Amino acid sequence: MGHDNEGGAYLAQALGELELHYAYAAADEAVEWLDRSAPDIVILDLPLLDTDSLALCRRLRDISAVPLVVCSMSNHETDVVRAFDAGADDYLVIPMRPAEMTARIQALLRRTSAAERAADESDVIIAGDLEIHPSDHRIYRDDELIDLSPIEFRLLVSLIRQQGHAVSHTKLLSSVWGPEYVDCRHYLRLYIKYLRSKIERDPREPELILNEWGVGYRFEPASR
Repeated sequence: MGHDNEGGAYLAQALGELELHYAYAAADEAVEWLDRSAPDIVILDLPLLDTDSLALCRRLRDISAVPLVVCSMSNHETDVVRAFDAGADDYLVIPMRPAEMTARIQALLRRTSAAERAADESDVIIAGDLEIHPSDHRIYRDDELIDLSPIEFRLLVSLIRQQGHAVSHTKLLSSVWGPEYVDCRHYLRLYIKYLRSKIERDPREPELILNEWGVGYRFEPASR
């Protein structure tokens, strides 16, 4: 999906080695197209990451949990974070070598497939006063839904599955964002802050997500 046919042609060329059927839709048709389709992945060609582009990303995320990749010419950290905030699962800076792009997309599809298998194996996870429904990507406290972005949800589940144990920065970054992000600890710090603001009673004095200095983070469930 993108703003013009030129962007679609570029992506089509880059994806030529992948055994995927693909369709191109203009930005103003994207919501309707996704609503009537069932793709394995959505790639947004957004050369300039402006307010309209981010709004489109959020809208697509609202109506579907399909893996969402943003392709943009901007390599500014603030734009990468804004894209993740809007619901993107990965962010690719273009132009990018076709081989690297296809490898990144394949890696995202593998992570998504693994997450779906794990969700199928877990009906509900209880962690203190939190109730996590992996298959529905929902989390509740006292029957009240807590609104988490896809990345926040994956990060929380990664911590909760190892509750009581420290999870390294590298493992969290690899499982949530992918192995190519293992050096991006600033992303992890930022999303831990976001997550604490939503699930901690007092984010300034966290009791659930604790720092393990020099190692990573640990989830300690609160008593009911």
